[in-house]
Amino acid sequence: MDVISLAEAPPATPLTLAAVPTEHAWRLGRLGLRPGAALSVIRSSTGGGRIVAVAGSRVALGAALLRGVRAEVAR
Repeated sequence: MDVISLAEAPPATPLTLAAVPTEHAWRLGRLGLRPGAALSVIRSSTGGGRIVAVAGSRVALGAALLRGVRAEVAR
């Protein structure tokens, strides 16, 4: 499968988180964003950010962070 950044991920597509930036791993992990987690992009937000659904919650991520978070399209 191809690994893409969350900045490139199409909305409403099931994804599996592949990798997060090391410097943000602890904080993102506390929000449920860990490698292997199922998620989807709900919508884009102002300034290039995205709202993602993960583990029954919605999390807003900024544009700069999105480029470092990698995911695979789930099958």
